Amino acid sequence: MTPFAAVAFKTVGAAGAAALLSLGLATSLVQAATPSPTPTATDHRTDRRAIARAIFESEADVLGIAPKTLREDLRKGQKVSDLAKDKGMTKEQFETRLVANVKPRLETLVDHKVITQAQADKAIDRLNKGYIPFWDGLHRKLNTK
Repeated sequence: MTPFAAVAFKTVGAAGAAALLSLGLATSLVQAATPSPTPTATDHRTDRRAIARAIFESEADVLGIAPKTLREDLRKGQKVSDLAKDKGMTKEQFETRLVANVKPRLETLVDHKVITQAQADKAIDRLNKGYIPFWDGLHRKLNTK
């Protein structure tokens, strides 16, 4: 390369870089090249839905039926209490088995960062205090007209 060509190349290169900087294109190119951290915030209902699904599937497991079958039975007007009674379980026995069955599911959700440990502890605490979803059946809003 001739000395004249080298000087011309450096000048054009420097001018091009200055032009890009003045337009802000270089900054945006650098920002586009570096990955930005993805936000970890999710839909505020996702965690509650995951907990509800884990508990529902655990209820079905304790009853020895598929979750789909439990859903159909609830829609037909059955209660979890009746289904447990048919299996020879009291509420306390069902509650104990449900807590034992749901703990590993909730631990998995915590490990995958779907829910927090505090949320898992709260769900277990509610079950230990006797709150069993669908124990008294599927509650729907009544039409009061």
